[in-house]
Amino acid sequence: MIKFTGDYFGTYNEEDFEWPEVCRAMESDSETQEEDEDEDEDCDELGDRDAIAAHNAELEHEWEHPPCHGERQQEEAPLGQHPTIEEFPWHGAGAPLHCAGTTAFASYKDKLSGLENIWAPFTSRVDYEVAKWAKLCGAGSTALSELLAIDGLHDALGLSYQNSLIIVANEVFDVYSRNIMECVKALYSDPDLSQHLRHAPEHHYVDSDKTVRMYHDLHTGKWWWSTQKELETKKCRATVIPIILSLDKTQVMMFRNKSAYLVYMTIGNIPKEIPWILLTYLPTAKLEHITNKAARRQTSTNLFHACLHHILEPLRVPGEDSVAMARHPILACYSADYPEQLLTTGIKSGECPKCDVPQDKLGSILAALSLVDEDYGMWTRACQECGIKPVFKPFWEDLLHTKIFQSITPDVLHQLYQDIIKHLIEWIKEAYSEAEIDACCYRLPQNHNICLFMKGISSLSRVSGTEHNQICRFLLGVIIDIQLPGNLDSARLICAAHAILDFLYLAQYPCHTDQTLNLLDDALMCFHDNKGIFVDLGIRANFNLLKLHFFHHYVHMIKLYGTTDNYNTEYTERLHIDIAKDAYRATNHKDEYPQMTLWLERRKKMLWHDNFVQWRLAGDPPMTKHPTAKCVPLDHIICDYGATFFTEVLACYVVHTNQPTLSAVQLEREAAHIVLPFQTVATFHRVKFHTINASGYHDPTATIDLVHCQPPRKDNKGHIIPGHFDTVVVNEGDGGTTGVNGYHVAQVCVVFTLTSHAAAALFRTPAKAPTHFAYVEWFTPFRQPEANHGLYKISRILCNGERLASIINISDIHRSVHLIPKFGPVVPREWTSSTILELCSSFFVNSFSDRHAYLTII
Repeated sequence: MIKFTGDYFGTYNEEDFEWPEVCRAMESDSETQEEDEDEDEDCDELGDRDAIAAHNAELEHEWEHPPCHGERQQEEAPLGQHPTIEEFPWHGAGAPLHCAGTTAFASYKDKLSGLENIWAPFTSRVDYEVAKWAKLCGAGSTALSELLAIDGLHDALGLSYQNSLIIVANEVFDVYSRNIMECVKALYSDPDLSQHLRHAPEHHYVDSDKTVRMYHDLHTGKWWWSTQKELETKKCRATVIPIILSLDKTQVMMFRNKSAYLVYMTIGNIPKEIPWILLTYLPTAKLEHITNKAARRQTSTNLFHACLHHILEPLRVPGEDSVAMARHPILACYSADYPEQLLTTGIKSGECPKCDVPQDKLGSILAALSLVDEDYGMWTRACQECGIKPVFKPFWEDLLHTKIFQSITPDVLHQLYQDIIKHLIEWIKEAYSEAEIDACCYRLPQNHNICLFMKGISSLSRVSGTEHNQICRFLLGVIIDIQLPGNLDSARLICAAHAILDFLYLAQYPCHTDQTLNLLDDALMCFHDNKGIFVDLGIRANFNLLKLHFFHHYVHMIKLYGTTDNYNTEYTERLHIDIAKDAYRATNHKDEYPQMTLWLERRKKMLWHDNFVQWRLAGDPPMTKHPTAKCVPLDHIICDYGATFFTEVLACYVVHTNQPTLSAVQLEREAAHIVLPFQTVATFHRVKFHTINASGYHDPTATIDLVHCQPPRKDNKGHIIPGHFDTVVVNEGDGGTTGVNGYHVAQVCVVFTLTSHAAAALFRTPAKAPTHFAYVEWFTPFRQPEANHGLYKISRILCNGERLASIINISDIHRSVHLIPKFGPVVPREWTSSTILELCSSFFVNSFSDRHAYLTII
């Protein structure tokens, strides 16, 4: 464990956290809001299609409860174990043809002059830092030019560069893209990724008998294995490079309706946590000079395919790359929202690209598309007979080993958060009182993983996927006690909402087995068993929703391409601010794309050089880190931090550490004789947690979880900011990777450390004593979860009317935990977010606060 200025940092093991998830505070008018993504009903619903209606009818049964926690825990137990690995039988897969040479940083270093200067090619550290600020944090080029024009500034700072002019081209349908193979080479040659590269497929099993499969990264899916096998029959020592594309359209300005069409790419050989690369800006011309709407749509479609055909041209010519392997770049996954799926595949609106175009039909589709150069009429009729629109030479037509309809992957962001979850929230708002829902929302306790909507959620408009994500984290908890109109039983509605949330969180697991995939099917079945409540309440007439239908494909696609975080558009959505919006703001807003690409190119080069500088600086000692408050008097610990029995429980902790075999009566008697050799302690107001994933990739800048224990304070205007004391899950010594056995909920009042002199005076073996401690107040143990919603109910432990408190080792804190108050039918209006932990008597443990909580609190 390592300390940091004002904080206390901890570390999770790979079994505890398997994905980074950085939660940010949001405002409802955040810049991350995207264009309104509401789709027309004819695009969103399947209407009265007999096949889907019949399928849904088969799922109608008497309503049932979601799977019990014990069953889930049993099915998920293998996720924390190391798998049994079966390697691809032909070991030549991914083998180098000859020595690959030096790393990218070493080659870059050799090209620089003045190797004795660590800041080369800049003349000094100031020279380098100003350039880094200008390209990564500074204003636009005009502002920088005016800064450098200040008389004497250039010489005073010792800068080695001058201002340069940007030449702006003005052409119709300009396509700004990177060479896709150069992007592949850049990812392969990155020295930070070299130890994590995957060159061959593997089968992972949870048991030594190899009967239950495990799926996570792309190389563990069935697609890579079958593709590798197919290639090996034709060419020995072949290396599959799975290309993953993600398409999304975003607005760069709201009031001028400026938009950007971005295509991102990555490869399946590297860890899925690695950021994606911007491949191209596609043209966003509205083609207003074409007055016929049908012709305009056809031209727009042809333009889209012509651009991607040009960009993906290098994939049609396999060869040898910079790492000296027989490379086979293959378009494996194509992640896009439904409108882009229609644009890509040519299917008709309302159809499913997975069901309505079976794989055995692909040959006839390709044959129909090939008629375009022979007979236009035959081409049109043949496409209609195959059930697709006549698309002129789609980009995927001649891509080697690519089956585009199979490559369409689940889209968690648009299918779940922006569609089904959006529908679920609207259904719940219609079923319950919006005033009570809002009253619960802005009275929730604070937590690092929870965004508080202080004006409620009923008045939100243009809700982004990030906001839907945040609402999901507390939605179930706030509706538990609210009554339905006419005092109807809300059990079925709660079960339906619980099932949808189960499916949402299960679908985002970073690792799946055949058994946990069965849980995914069970959650979907549970929703269908209970969805009739929305019909009974008059909220829905049917559930023929296209994206709800797509839920049936998740299990198959996970088995094919690994877990959904390999191809989730939620990752690329986060890049829009840097790659689209910030780039647009750096331009003069006229003919912006040449300027945006130049800005991104310069930014990329500076980021690359900054990584190179950090590589050369590797090994320097870290910064010194300090507590938040160095000398806090003990009476302030009691009054400001609320640690009422601080001296008493610290004395008990010292005695128990020195003499662990004493009984409770003996311990209390011995503790009465302990005299603390200090009157102040150093405190930390935050405890942060980082993670290393299963592949060993570590992002030290990502805060996975954070625990606050901060007393009341005043802001710059003299207003009092209430104290913030989080609740946590404490490992009592036998806690496992999943489940609540061996864990206990407590509220942290103060995190502190003792001086070496104090530790030596108190502990018999100071070297073995902890260095950091926490004063906590306990809640009741976990018992059986509630039947309908599956949440655990707890309350504070009182002893003679006082809260039970203890001192614990800071390393026993497993993670923060969010508690949802038991509000009752009507929320007491005197409760507030800052006082509710003190005023409420009973709470539900929120297992939906983040993905790790859902995986562990079962």
